Amino acid sequence: MLRRLARRLAMDVGPLRDSRPFRNVFIARTVSVFGIGMLAVGVPVQVYGLTGSTVHVGAVSAAEGFALLAGFLWGGVLADRYDRRRLMLHARTAAGIGFVLLALNAFLPSPWLPAIYVLAAWDGLATGVSVTALLAATPALVAPDKLVAAGALNALTVRLGSMASPALGGVVVSAFGVGWNYAAAAAGTIGTLALLTGLPSLRPDLGDDKPANPLKAVADGFRFVASHRVVGSLMLLGLLFMVAGGIPVLMPAFATRSLDGGATTVGLLFAAPACGAVLASVTSGWAGTVRAPGMALLVASVTGFAALGCLGLARHPALAVAILFAYGFAQSIEEILRYGLIQSHTPDSHLGRVNALWAAQETGGGAVGALGAGALGRYLAPGAAIVVYGTVSAVLALALALTLTGLRTATLRPEPEPEPAPEPG
Repeated sequence: MLRRLARRLAMDVGPLRDSRPFRNVFIARTVSVFGIGMLAVGVPVQVYGLTGSTVHVGAVSAAEGFALLAGFLWGGVLADRYDRRRLMLHARTAAGIGFVLLALNAFLPSPWLPAIYVLAAWDGLATGVSVTALLAATPALVAPDKLVAAGALNALTVRLGSMASPALGGVVVSAFGVGWNYAAAAAGTIGTLALLTGLPSLRPDLGDDKPANPLKAVADGFRFVASHRVVGSLMLLGLLFMVAGGIPVLMPAFATRSLDGGATTVGLLFAAPACGAVLASVTSGWAGTVRAPGMALLVASVTGFAALGCLGLARHPALAVAILFAYGFAQSIEEILRYGLIQSHTPDSHLGRVNALWAAQETGGGAVGALGAGALGRYLAPGAAIVVYGTVSAVLALALALTLTGLRTATLRPEPEPEPAPEPG
């Protein structure tokens, strides 16, 4: 019985075993995640070393972040028009060139600050296009019943990469200098081109009437999301996770004022959700066979937000870490199921733009939530602010669970959407 349970829980690595193209893309994305993490460390360290100004550090990070969001949206339009394999190749080549130029600039006796701004934005833009094309291509590389497994593998890569790549970047910068940090990222990025070259052609289904204007194409993507009862509901639920993404802003104050802790406590609080998410990914074997993934997703969402509300009441570091671990576990389950549902319910003609909107929502969520958390933290004690955040989010998630019938009954093998009724006359 225990062996049967272990087999059911164990992560499904079928997509890696059965699909060489997916395996190549998976490796390329893993390298991309590490490149982003090394860039996230190298650029602020270099800029602060050159200027001694946190204003410049914030400005260059903002430039990179805005370029990444623009890359997602632009990449979504391109991924629904052109061969996604070629798009990934061009974008990864551009990112590699950006890393090379950052390295060359760093090795100069007097590195040029404007070049760092431009190249950080360049790499953000190229990464956004690459990630969107990769997400849109994935459903063509795995069997339909392996989409959730592919989502779990991707989620695990992102979680582990977000924990390990900044640490790796910090070690490289400390031991060899920031120039070699960029050079290592460039070598890894360029090295993935051979993997992507071996992919089959991944031309999208252009549909019946593809808008010629890029802005109209983006608007068409928004219209599709707003009109689709499952995909639209998933994006609406994602807004709540955008709000919850600001909770880390309150962690230093919460650790000091509520838990009587210091820097070590803050570090544990930041690490706990990621550890919970990793455990959720490696025990996600059941997720691909669940009969009601939409309902399971909603339960995970409400549970995660409720745990977040309880966090504000914790007064011992061990309890707070345990709660954040549970929150990260529930959040990862929601993310894995949401990925599978989005990919299976979105037609190929819209996969690029829908994945672009999802990626932009995931990336921009932390910034939006941080503003709200910072504002709330000005008027409430950090523990009280966290209780309000979690409780309100849980109530709203429960309300969505009760009202979004299409999401509650959604499966991973959706029926075709009904055709709209003809207009009278």
